[in-house]
Amino acid sequence: MVFSNYEGIRIASIAASVPEMVINVMSELDNPDPKYVKSFMKNTGILEKRKSGFSQTAGDFSFSAAKQIMDAGYYKPEEIGVLINLTQTPDYRTPATALVIQKRLGLSMDCLVFDINLGCSGFVYGVSLAASILKTSTATKALVTVGDTLARGRRHRKKVMSSNTGLLFGDACAAILLEKSEDNGFSSALMSDGTRHAALSSPYGAWRHPEGPQSIPGDDVAVFNFTIGEVPMLLEEYLQKTGTTADDYDDLVLHQANMMILKTIAKRVGMPMEKVPVCLDRYGNTSGCSVPLAIVDKYGTCEEDKEVNLLTSSFGIGLSWGVVGFRINVKDILPIRIGKDTYDDGYSDDYTDDGELK
Repeated sequence: MVFSNYEGIRIASIAASVPEMVINVMSELDNPDPKYVKSFMKNTGILEKRKSGFSQTAGDFSFSAAKQIMDAGYYKPEEIGVLINLTQTPDYRTPATALVIQKRLGLSMDCLVFDINLGCSGFVYGVSLAASILKTSTATKALVTVGDTLARGRRHRKKVMSSNTGLLFGDACAAILLEKSEDNGFSSALMSDGTRHAALSSPYGAWRHPEGPQSIPGDDVAVFNFTIGEVPMLLEEYLQKTGTTADDYDDLVLHQANMMILKTIAKRVGMPMEKVPVCLDRYGNTSGCSVPLAIVDKYGTCEEDKEVNLLTSSFGIGLSWGVVGFRINVKDILPIRIGKDTYDDGYSDDYTDDGELK
């Protein structure tokens, strides 16, 4: 593992934005295979999820969450020196969605801005990289935005593309503010294994395979074994490295993959389920956003002035996984926002199937 200690850096605020549209999985029981839907609900624990329309993108929801933190007074646009956006559903092929978010937030040119193509492990990688840059630069505050609109899918004119993840994914994005602070710090442990990249893959729609289904081919058994094997092992290594135990943390916040995985990891780490926040039952698997969304779901409406010690782990496509442990005051965790922001970029969608403007 790559272990990092970020003395003098703290996670200052967390916010999350979700679509207004609620999809009830029970409504899918009219599908040709209702037994599959019932089995899905039982095995995953997902009962509802949020889905955006074609007028909104992951960039819109990331902007909404980041603006919520700004509107709450945690930063001024000119104070942000780093903006990292982690997504697998970017607004454009080019430029990076982070640059559009920078424009919409009114951040200055004195800002390091880029995207990272990373999914379910996005939270731990994003905050670790942002903290590393803060440690070694003149920047004092950083924004990390993370999330996807996988439930929305892509709009196709020529043909309908199939998807095998229609029930699983929910749309959501989060924003995390980090800042330099003399009295604070946190640690992370990161790992990846590209030899298993095909276990979770979305190979179509880019440059190697421009046409194809939206489905994510892979090996469900291999992914499950990876999750319940590698993730608890890294959590144990992290605890040993930091000289802590599960009892030292108020919560173990895991990527919201499915209930079976959450229960298995918690058991292997020795964390009771009452200390494992769950939001996938109402939001589905929200990819890289799921850890901050689970934190916001539990603490966003809490009005107490108290600090909590959180042990978090994200894992997924890559394969990649990691652990971050940090303290945060619950008053700095903002309520879930229904994202209604859209962006008029001046480009038209009014094209024929042959790519000609109507």
